[in-house]
Amino acid sequence: MLHGVEYTRPKRTHAPSPFFNLPSYSAFGFGFGVAGYLLATRTSLANWKILLLAIVAGSLAVAGMITLMARWALRDAAAVSDDHEIQGQLATVTQDIQAGSSGEIRYEAFGKQVRVAAMAISGTRVPTGSEVVIDRIENGVAMVEEWAVVEQRL
Repeated sequence: MLHGVEYTRPKRTHAPSPFFNLPSYSAFGFGFGVAGYLLATRTSLANWKILLLAIVAGSLAVAGMITLMARWALRDAAAVSDDHEIQGQLATVTQDIQAGSSGEIRYEAFGKQVRVAAMAISGTRVPTGSEVVIDRIENGVAMVEEWAVVEQRL
């Protein structure tokens, strides 16, 4: 929602700015406009005081918006613990997944390589180097399906 439709992006060297972005400009405009309008129509303050108070209100609105985004929307990889966020993630098998036992997969999340134990949903052997899709994570073990099988369904 904040960055548009997800697609493969080139590696960025910096994080998005919390101050200079469209949501920040919108929050400032909202706070500035509401405070400025109310002060101009309901008080007899001097114009420079109204302008100053409207700028302060706009700045407070930006601070509130940044706090909201920092706590909710722009979480870093350490703060993200919801396993459903990696559902559908493409991964590579790094240790054979044997029928009925677990192996290991590797995938990239938030710019970091992650390794996790994995089992095949089909219950068949999946060799090292195969591409798989993560279906879900149960008790720290990723349930995966081979990419070729998923691709056939698409």
